[in-house]
Amino acid sequence: MREGSGLRPHGGAPAAWLTTALLLGLIGRPAAAAIDCWIDAETPKVADGLSLADPRVAPMRQALQQLNALLHKQPELHDLPRTRLRSSWQVGGQWAEPARAGSFLLRDHREKVWTPGRCDVIAGADRLGPWASIVATINAPEAFFATTAPEIDDEQLRAWRELPQTGTIQGRPLYAGHMLVVTRNGRLPWVPVTTAEYVDFTLRDLRRKLKEVEESRARNALPPAGSADREAADEAQVQKVAEGMRKIDPKAADKMVVELRAQLAANRAAEQAAEARRRARPGIDDEWHATMIARVEAWRASLSPAQLAAQARLGINGMQQPEPGTLERYPLLAKPDPAFPWDAKQPARPQMIKISVMGGEVFEQPMQRVLQTLDLRALQGLVQW
Repeated sequence: MREGSGLRPHGGAPAAWLTTALLLGLIGRPAAAAIDCWIDAETPKVADGLSLADPRVAPMRQALQQLNALLHKQPELHDLPRTRLRSSWQVGGQWAEPARAGSFLLRDHREKVWTPGRCDVIAGADRLGPWASIVATINAPEAFFATTAPEIDDEQLRAWRELPQTGTIQGRPLYAGHMLVVTRNGRLPWVPVTTAEYVDFTLRDLRRKLKEVEESRARNALPPAGSADREAADEAQVQKVAEGMRKIDPKAADKMVVELRAQLAANRAAEQAAEARRRARPGIDDEWHATMIARVEAWRASLSPAQLAAQARLGINGMQQPEPGTLERYPLLAKPDPAFPWDAKQPARPQMIKISVMGGEVFEQPMQRVLQTLDLRALQGLVQW
């Protein structure tokens, strides 16, 4: 019987009262956890070498611990199919980034990697990929995209495929069916890449590759076939071969000299003819890059200001035209927001959080329930300071 329930036994029905008390006790008792145990593993070092006790990392460390604690409180995680859960997290470094990062992983471990007799897993257990996971990344603008490596990358532009919005969870946008975004002011940490930016990158890339082709040809080229240097180099090669032969058979060496000189002269003549043809018409690589540059420049010139300002799609850059009705197949491009309002005075505070909830096999539906019931108010509290 629960304290404060107001229920009292009635003198004439002890058996009935006992049954009622037992039922109430069962109702009031939390359901037994389906998971075997939950392991917490904080990485003992900060990524840039600072001590975990350093005050400069305290806000991020506290946020990671709070994130772990709020997940511990989520009933749906305790009701997962039989497994062991393991939370691991690390306070990230801060080098040139605007804020200190943090990373968190909660994942399942099947029974084959359990350590017998205690709540742990064997060394190397992470080599067996998870069937259930929650990944959170804090203050890492590049973590919100479809791939870890950018699709576009040079000295002026780094861009990725933008994850599509696929629905909402408790009124918040859900991306790619598994990712939620939490920021202090609700501002997304990424912005679209414009078509103008993408086309300008394409032209830089084509011109860079054309230059590489030309420089490679220059590095690997022999002296011009008709030059005195080339004839001297060929003659030095003839004499080197003949020198060894004369020690064995002088007459054969003299004959070889005549033959080698004739062969090398024929090679120089053929090279001169080939060079004349190349100058008359660029090589295949030169010609292709020049054609593409002209094509992209013409396409850019044909676009209106509104079209140039529209969000770019990977592959739509003037080098080719998509088939009618296929535009949506080309992924949208985005980049970290260069004007995101970072608080530089408190770089160890969480300012943006990516949280991704995924499940497969027997965990697919249970992890969907976890996703649907996340304590988003508590998550929002991690960035509201």
